Amino acid sequence: MLAADEPVRVVWSSLWPRRPDDVVRLELRPDGGGTALRWTLTTDAEPPDDGATGHLRYRLNQLLWADLRLSYGQ
Repeated sequence: MLAADEPVRVVWSSLWPRRPDDVVRLELRPDGGGTALRWTLTTDAEPPDDGATGHLRYRLNQLLWADLRLSYGQ
């Protein structure tokens, strides 16, 4: 974790050794009776091509949402 502004923002360092300049920002906001989460992946390095972008997006979605999906039996 690089930074946090509880309870609205968390900033993670890169999750990938090959992409050390990537940063994941998680923004949280109240949403009715729950919390809405928005994540953004940025980099100061060369932007990934479309295939790599898809892979990075897939991995982040798995890390953030897989357990939630499994809890609903999907």
